Amino acid sequence: MSTGLRDRITPILEKMSDLIMDLPRYKPSDHLPAPRLIAHRGAWNTSEYPENTMRAFERARNLGAWGIEFDVRFTKDGVPVVNHDFDLIRCHKCEGIVHELKFPEIRSRAPLLPTLEEVLGLSGVHFMIEVKSSLNAEQRRTLKRILSPFEPVRDFHLLTLNPAHIDSTYPPESWILVGDAPLGSLVNTALEREIGGVAGHYLGMTGSCISRLRDRGRKVGVGFIPTANLYRREWSRGIDWVFTNSLHRIRS
Repeated sequence: MSTGLRDRITPILEKMSDLIMDLPRYKPSDHLPAPRLIAHRGAWNTSEYPENTMRAFERARNLGAWGIEFDVRFTKDGVPVVNHDFDLIRCHKCEGIVHELKFPEIRSRAPLLPTLEEVLGLSGVHFMIEVKSSLNAEQRRTLKRILSPFEPVRDFHLLTLNPAHIDSTYPPESWILVGDAPLGSLVNTALEREIGGVAGHYLGMTGSCISRLRDRGRKVGVGFIPTANLYRREWSRGIDWVFTNSLHRIRS
């Protein structure tokens, strides 16, 4: 299957799965704490609150999110900025590749694209910072400087799709491995390396994965929960963190 076809089909299959899984009525657990809600790329929509912008992050905090998840990339002049894609086309409707542009030029083209420091100035939320690529020595020093006022685990976690991107500058328990189903191999890596935990799609986070992680004191995160009913399902399964693109719906 081509990448383009897979990208078109996957959201359709996910929506169908969400509808089917949402049919039973789930009850929250009487003896487990409620999962903490994390706004994936903020509490966003495509117009008034674009993803990975201060507007979306402030809205997430105002809606009661415990944490916000966002993506960090570096500009040509070494400024860490918050943007999911490698370019500016989808989110900011303008041309340009992040790592090929200096920050002043990005700010002029995409004024809503924030720096990491701007996002970290938001109080009252936990930061889930996804590192999009391996970092060179200068980038690691910059990230260390910017994160120095914050305490790993207490104030922030670092997320990565690739275990090779894990930086020993930060304690292993502050890192969270993120992946698609099946998640068994990531669970193995997290337990072997004493990584903080694993997050993945709720359908791929099996009962076995949950048990293995929790038995070793690791965190378990699932995404992307679209309804309050499915949130109650994850609550009953003992999930620690629920990542969602539908914070407003769950909170209501």
